[in-house]
Amino acid sequence: LRRVTRHPRIRPRIEPAVAGSLVNDLRHFADLIETLPRVEVSPDPGDNFLLAMAEAGRADYLITEDKRGVISLESHGATRILTARQFLAIIQPDHG
Repeated sequence: LRRVTRHPRIRPRIEPAVAGSLVNDLRHFADLIETLPRVEVSPDPGDNFLLAMAEAGRADYLITEDKRGVISLESHGATRILTARQFLAIIQPDHG
């Protein structure tokens, strides 16, 4: 997340101090996952680690904009796989 918030396309949208606070808050509330299950179901093998983390962390949602990878699965176990727009429509139904 820290690396992403420094990306040239993202940096103008989130101030460095806000990004730093977000990273610190997430670190405080996050569950550390030390052992990941073996997952080999993504059309893009490089995305299998995302599914493994979602599975191990019992995630409700996996949010991605990768149109050629995990999004095509729509779900993995109990985890729904959505675009950011789809997720926003769920959490802010009046703004979707």
